[in-house]
Amino acid sequence: MPILPYVNQVELGEDDVIWRFMPLYKFRDLMASEELYFRRSDLFSDKSEGLPPEQYALRVLGLDPYDISDRVALNNHFGSLAQNRESYFVSCWHLHRQETLDMWEQYGHNGVAVCSRYGLLKLALDGLPDQAYAGLVRYGSDHLAGTLNALAFITTKQQQYAQEREVRAWITVVDPLAGGNRHFDLNDFPHSIPIDLNPRNSWVPDCKRRRIDLRSLITDVFISPWAEEWAIEEIRLWVQTKGFPDSARRSQLTVDQAPRVPQPEVIEKVAVTEAELDRFRAELSGLTPDRLRFLYRQRWDACRLNSDSLPRATDLQYLQATLRVLHDMEASGK
Repeated sequence: MPILPYVNQVELGEDDVIWRFMPLYKFRDLMASEELYFRRSDLFSDKSEGLPPEQYALRVLGLDPYDISDRVALNNHFGSLAQNRESYFVSCWHLHRQETLDMWEQYGHNGVAVCSRYGLLKLALDGLPDQAYAGLVRYGSDHLAGTLNALAFITTKQQQYAQEREVRAWITVVDPLAGGNRHFDLNDFPHSIPIDLNPRNSWVPDCKRRRIDLRSLITDVFISPWAEEWAIEEIRLWVQTKGFPDSARRSQLTVDQAPRVPQPEVIEKVAVTEAELDRFRAELSGLTPDRLRFLYRQRWDACRLNSDSLPRATDLQYLQATLRVLHDMEASGK
């Protein structure tokens, strides 16, 4: 089946470079199976996938959030969309401009980025037995312009994710026995998502896999700046075994943009004052434990990138302060 257009589609140039970051275990799976992995959209960590912003939906539908009957109508609308998105299976790519540690940290910490071009991705989708789509994700809601279209929502994300520059490929596989009322409870009251009382059919999978020609799709493989030597050896072996002409390469951030630290003789001259640490701990106390762990790993890995030197005194102080706040949170049951 040919690849299909959709509402508010943003097409890229055929030669635009796209990357897909993945941990090592997903890279192994891709190389071994030679299949593209499509995740069911309701299973992403962002629970707003495929759903419009509430304020936008209220405005377009002309509903009053403080009116009970309007709130019921809004729940019904969102519950229907939440079930509809279960038919979308997504493969996420990144429109490449330059490497960032943030993208590596979130999606390919110990793994790789497989590289391709937008035109090659469309060729891989073209001819699949499914309804297939591809395009650049848009952020915010200004572009929606009063539309209430499920395909527009599945290619729209909140503004906070804009730095990801996601290129989204997805296939639509509808459950023929799904129905659309799994968000209603025993009192016939609609909820904004399907409820446990009405489970989906057990044969609906968490993902779909589609066979592809790896050598026609993937142009390069880059290795995470944090990958261990044993992982680098395995990645390069996979690339060689699969017949790619070029070996996998290390991320440029491993050398070119690795953070540099002072030489040991000036380390002790840059210590942070206790007052500054108090302000730092106060800021950390307003964050979630998951965010604290992320910030700790980020600072620690920035130190690790420079293996031939020592962390600065400030790094050590900030790492200790972060651990102390995290420990206090866990002790208090947060």
